[in-house]
Amino acid sequence: MKALSLALGVVVLSLASAAAQAVPFMSSLGDECVGCTLSDQVGNNYVDPAGTALDGAAWIQDTASWWVNNAGYRVWEEDLNQTGTDSIIDSLFVSYDDTLQIKSQGVTLFDSEDYSINQPWTKVINVFDYVTAPFLIAGNGRLNFWVTNDANFATGVIWKGNTAVPEPGTLALLGLGLAGLGFARRKSA
Repeated sequence: MKALSLALGVVVLSLASAAAQAVPFMSSLGDECVGCTLSDQVGNNYVDPAGTALDGAAWIQDTASWWVNNAGYRVWEEDLNQTGTDSIIDSLFVSYDDTLQIKSQGVTLFDSEDYSINQPWTKVINVFDYVTAPFLIAGNGRLNFWVTNDANFATGVIWKGNTAVPEPGTLALLGLGLAGLGFARRKSA
């Protein structure tokens, strides 16, 4: 019985995730960053997004921090284009110079200083190669990208991802799946 409940919970959770609507998001002029500019500077300095997982996104740079050591700035993706709707980020690619933290509602989801990522501004980094699970972003929250200029040169960040926005029926399935998993775990204890 326990195995059946567990299997049913997994199936329902799988159906819930499959029924979610995918919405792409990426760095663009609409992102909030005071004093920031978009840049197409590529080549030896920054990764060229064309033809990569970052295709279509643009580098966001804060020129005031270019020549200042340990100067930091924040750029954010406002509610991932789904105002008021909870969403699950299931794909996120970034490139940045020099260090990057990704946060939502004060919670750090990714901190580049926790990993040994060499020359992050010249490569595309899959965030989910380093974190263990997709991010749940509350409908009243936003995705924050905190960049710090450590090396006293121009600094910037670029990102692109997909968010799965559950439909109401999907949320009901998700709730049933979680309840079934909880019930199976409680019976086994």
